[in-house]
Formats: sequence, C-alpha cells, structure tokens
Amino acid sequence: MNKIYRYFTLSMVALLGLSLTGCSEDNLDTNPYNKSGVNLVAFGPSPILRTHEIRITGTNLNNVTSVVFPGEGAVVAKANFNSGDNKDIYLNVPDESVPGKIRLLVGNDTVATSITPITFEEPIEITSVSPTTGLSAGDEVTVKGDYVYNIYQAIFTNGVTGAPVEAENFTYVSRREVRFQVPLAAESGVITFNDGADWEYEYPTALEILPATYTGISTKTPDFGQEIKITGTNLHTVESIMFPGGVTSEFTVSDDHNTITTNVPAATKSGAATLVLYSGASLTTDELTLPTVTVTAFSKTKDIKVGDKITITGTNFDRIESITLPGYGILGDDEYTLTKTKITFTVPDGMTDGKIVIVQNSFITIEQGVMMYSDAPETTIWSNGFECTGWSGNQDLAWGGYDWSTVQAGTQLKFYYNKVNAGSWGCISLRHGNGWGALPDPIPGQYDLSDDEGVLTVTLTQGVIDDLVANGGLVITGDNFYLKKITIPSAETVLWKGECGPTNWSGDKMISLTDEMKAELKAGRKMGIEFKCDAGGGQVEICGAWWTGLEGPKLVYGTNSEGRAIMDFSADTTKFEWTLQQADVDILLQQGAILFVGNGGLTITKLYVL
Repeated sequence: MNKIYRYFTLSMVALLGLSLTGCSEDNLDTNPYNKSGVNLVAFGPSPILRTHEIRITGTNLNNVTSVVFPGEGAVVAKANFNSGDNKDIYLNVPDESVPGKIRLLVGNDTVATSITPITFEEPIEITSVSPTTGLSAGDEVTVKGDYVYNIYQAIFTNGVTGAPVEAENFTYVSRREVRFQVPLAAESGVITFNDGADWEYEYPTALEILPATYTGISTKTPDFGQEIKITGTNLHTVESIMFPGGVTSEFTVSDDHNTITTNVPAATKSGAATLVLYSGASLTTDELTLPTVTVTAFSKTKDIKVGDKITITGTNFDRIESITLPGYGILGDDEYTLTKTKITFTVPDGMTDGKIVIVQNSFITIEQGVMMYSDAPETTIWSNGFECTGWSGNQDLAWGGYDWSTVQAGTQLKFYYNKVNAGSWGCISLRHGNGWGALPDPIPGQYDLSDDEGVLTVTLTQGVIDDLVANGGLVITGDNFYLKKITIPSAETVLWKGECGPTNWSGDKMISLTDEMKAELKAGRKMGIEFKCDAGGGQVEICGAWWTGLEGPKLVYGTNSEGRAIMDFSADTTKFEWTLQQADVDILLQQGAILFVGNGGLTITKLYVL
C-alpha cells in the first residue's frame, strides 16, 4: 500500500503554450499560425479538486470557444464558463478530468496548450498492479487503489530508457481503478507512477515484458523486390527493418504478431537485415544472399588501344545498371553487348587510364583499373626496389634530392609495382618527407592496388607539388607491394619554334611537318602549343592541313557548329595541350601539316610533344 497526503497551497502556475516559460509582453502571441492571438499564460490552483473552479489567464481569451481538459468528454464550452474576458476565464473542472495538459480551442483548432499538466489534490493510494508477468506490448495492465484517477503517467522503465503512458491514453479511468496498455517500447523492469507534480511512486514488483524474438526467414536467397516473411514472437514491437546499406523497407505484421511480411529493397546488398524495435533494441536475421554481379576476368587491362574489343566475364550481368569507362563516361545501351555472363565493348576515343566501374545498384559496384597504351617517353626517377608488407617499421623513401619545383601541375607519376601476396588487398600511401605528413587535397592519401601486378598513375596538382617542395620530397608507405620503379614523363620534345600568326578568321596559319617531326607523332602522347595573344583573348581551331578536325582537341575542348574542335583563350593563357588519338596521327601524317585559324591575334611560338 502506498498513501501520500499533501498540504495544498493555492498558487498560480505560470505555463505558456508554445514552450514559452515567462509571461512578459515580449513573449506573447508568437505562434504564426495562431491568428486569434490567444495565449495561455497561467492557470490555477493546481493541484485542484474536480468540479472546483479554476482560473485561466492569458491574452485574447475572449476568442476562446471551449476549454479541453484531459480525459474523455472533459470539455467546457464558452457558454458554460462561469465568467471571462480577454485576460481571464473562470470555469469548473469537469468531473471526467484526469491529469494532463489543458488546451484552448477557437472553433475546432487548438490555439494554446499548457506545458505542465493540471494535477489533483486527493492523495493517490496504489494497492495492486496486475498482471506483472507474461506481459506483451498491447496487453492491458490494471492498477487498483484509491484516487488512482489522479495518476498522470505510468512509466515502464528498464533503468535506461522509459516508455510512458499518459492518463489521456488510459483505456479505463475511475477513482479506484485505471487500466492502460503496455506500450510498444516497453521492456522488462520497474513501473513508476506520478501525478504530474511532486508525487512519484515505484511499484515494488518489477514487470516482466516478453521481448520480441527472431526465429527464421522464409528464404535466405531472395531476389531483389521479392516478398519475404520473417518469423518470431512479439514482432509488433518492430519499428523498422533495415537491410544492408542502411536501406529500410515497409512491412506488415500478422495479427498474431509472429510474422512480418516485407519486400527486399532494390537498392541493398547481401547480408543480414536488422529489426529495430520501438525500445531501441534490435534483432538480426540470418544472412541473405542476393543475386550479385561478380567479375571473373577482363580480356585486357593494360596496353589498351582505341578500337580494341574488351570482353568481361562473370555472373549476373543481367543485373547491371551501368558501365562507366574512365575519361569517357557511361556506355550507352548500343555501345556494348551483354549476356548474363559476358560483356563486350569496343574501346572508344576518349577512354583514359583509370577504373572501369560496373554498377549493379548504389551499394554494389565493381571497379577494375586499366591502363591505355602509350609510347610517350618516360624518365625513371627512382628504381632501387622497395618491399612493403605492413605499415609499421618500414623504410620510407624521402626524395629530398629531387627537384620537384621543375614539375608542372598535371604531371603524371607512374608507380610500377608487384603485389607481394598476389590476390590479396594492398595499398600505396603517399606522404611528404616532414614527419610522413599527408599530402593536400585533392590527391588521395591512399591508393588501393587492385591488380596483382600493375602501374599506379597519380596526377600531381600544384598544391601537392608545393607541398613536396616545402616538406622534403615524397615518402611512400603502405602494405603488400613491391615497388619496382617510379617514372615521370620525359621532358618535352620541341617539334617547331618560331612565330606563326597572328590568327584571324579571314585566313589560316599552318606549320608544315618534317619527317623528323612526323616520327614523334604517336597515339597516347601529348601534343601542345605555346603562344602569345591579344589582351582580349579569343578562339582558335586546330586542324589538319585540309581543315580536318582533330579528335584529341575535341575531347578536351569541345566542338563548334561545324564539328571542329574550338578552344577559348584569354590573355593569361599561354599554352594548350591534348592527347593525340590514332586518328589524329593518321590525319597529320597524311596531310603533312597542322593548321590554326581563329581570332584574338594568337601567335604560335612553339609546337611540342610530351
């Protein structure tokens, strides 16, 4: 038995709707949706006896059409107010009232709500709570005693989290008995009662709430979108289902609470699903194996040329959403053939070194590094050999002696390596010499090595070059690789120097190609021009001698209305570079010259290849 008697002191309880805590003029009428301007500032006395008069103070209260007390049918219409004006309403508390928050209505709209609940003066006495064992969410709990209709909350708690049920949601209310349902978030533990003011009581017998359980799944090898059934007990306490990748799915629960029916989301991957309960706890299903794209072989990953036919073999290719080629973009449906086990495509102009990315969905992708063929000359800047099979205690390579200030932004370093343990994961991490500090963005600090043997190509930014100059050169560490050598593109080969120009749209400028110059033209090499121009800048087209557009400049700079590459330049631009395609080499060898036309007074001063 628990009996509490309290001495009552009449007081006004300052309570604002809209979570306000003061009652100064500055705090009034702040609800933009409350067009009536009604505010509930305070009410009292509280605690109070049912049927006794209570005073509500506020602003614009003459607009209030009814006052709603907590409890079924506890509504007092304006016609039944004892008295009232714009600042005060006097009325009697309905006998049906239970502890809870008071609401002021204008018509059918709630325009103000008290922050704290109205409470009642009679002392609560609790003699029994039943049942206390074998409860499940939704079961009814009965509390008996005296003045139990003054209970404001019954809180189920496991010592960490609580699941309150407020008086307004009780299923039955009388002076000597109240009933309510076990909430979905409830777990085994003590149950605590309060009156919304200063009374609180913990029932001495803990309640046993049967938890949700998982027993099985209808199939462990479903397809995407397929309906599956998850079985267990008390599954109505599951709030959400999360599939691998954090993807949720809508679901229904059977009437007996033992089966959940849902569909496997299209954007997920193999793995276990998680049943998240209202209590915050979770259950894990068996692992699901979904039909997933796998790749077993690429017909070619190195020395790839434009026009080569590439074949990829594997499984579940009918599930592929997109195929992206480095430097080129997503292949169109008419640019490749596909069966369930084979993909075939022809290497297009514009494909570069990088990774082919095969996408099944946002959580399932396959990447394969590829290298285009290039006979551009390279200079080896390091070739001592270095084996790295773990991060800790390995010899770093700080090349403080290399003059990084001579390197231009956009230069591609190539790291030739073998995997120490073929087929296993490995990575190369690039740092600077001052304490192994990380190189600045946008260069990644770590590169995964997806090949058992290959070439890692890294494009240097000006920020990285500045960092290497300032901090003692490059440091390499990582795991599971043997580094054979590092190369940098050889210095440019000058094909021609002089002055050719200035360009204008009324005539073209042309540089003839000698046999020695033609010998340097190879697909994959970079060709460039250095120039000077007028202060305003302009545009220039670069073509073969017969006005045949070159493919390399088109890929870098785009085309004009006639389909030829056109480049914009400003007064501070000094050069253009592009990668020679095989079609460009064929055009220049056949036509024997390179032609420039445009405006802006562009004068070519050097033609070179890298």
